[in-house]
Amino acid sequence: MPVYDYRCDACDYTFEVVHGVNERPEVRCEKCGQPARKLFRPVPIIFKGSGWHVTDYGKGSSSNDNTTPKASSVESEKQDE
Repeated sequence: MPVYDYRCDACDYTFEVVHGVNERPEVRCEKCGQPARKLFRPVPIIFKGSGWHVTDYGKGSSSNDNTTPKASSVESEKQDE
């Protein structure tokens, strides 16, 4: 069962409640007994597998680097003319 974070409207106390996804329980604060609201937290993203980073963001040179002239070769061509 998932764990949900709740915050009390009256005393701002934050606590966790375990209940089913489809359940809509009336949750009350553990300290003061007032109604509490469910907090929405972003879900962490964990990339697993063999190298999504390596294939999308390579470490530098690729086979296409030979098609673009380097700055030093362009300068030497200008000096030869």
